[in-house]
Amino acid sequence: MGRKSVHKERIDNDKAREKLVTKCMVYFQNHGTSATMSKLAKEISVSKTTIYNHFKTKEDLVHEATKMKLSIISDYESVLQNKTLPYLERYRKAMLFFCVQFFDISSQYLKDMENDFPKTWKLMVKFQEKVSSDLLIYYRQGLEKGIFISSVSPELLTLNDHLFFQSLSNPKGLKKYNISVLDAFKHHFQTKFFSIIEDGKSSSF
Repeated sequence: MGRKSVHKERIDNDKAREKLVTKCMVYFQNHGTSATMSKLAKEISVSKTTIYNHFKTKEDLVHEATKMKLSIISDYESVLQNKTLPYLERYRKAMLFFCVQFFDISSQYLKDMENDFPKTWKLMVKFQEKVSSDLLIYYRQGLEKGIFISSVSPELLTLNDHLFFQSLSNPKGLKKYNISVLDAFKHHFQTKFFSIIEDGKSSSF
């Protein structure tokens, strides 16, 4: 009985921690991480004591919230590598999901991480490097299979994506011209592949 009770308590504690991290993640995405723990607790409708019951420091909380967000975004990888899908469809589905999720992370959130939470910023940089690596492999596969014209540079295609993702982290640019993230990605997708796909190869591989 005692062991079962302890086990259930741990499960309940894990669920409470996950719920707290989710709330904080949403807040950080929209407002950055500059709020004090007292203000943060008020904004997400919990007590400051509740937060400190799960996290010793604000840095620990920011790190865990960022890890959760990156874990969600990482689902793009399984689609990008799914060779049962047509080649371009793999990119379209994977990167559309990536862009929608990444768009949630405000420029202020990224700035706060870089300036105030170096450990978490390293996590973000490592994640971005992983995305670039996955895309580079994807493009190299396409070039090897004859999907692209021979003059295509997988490295430049990857850099092009990286620059586009950077633009999404500053939503003011899109809002200025009343452009949604979906429209931005659609334009990026169409212009990116329009002139580099070999005839008849867009739905192969």
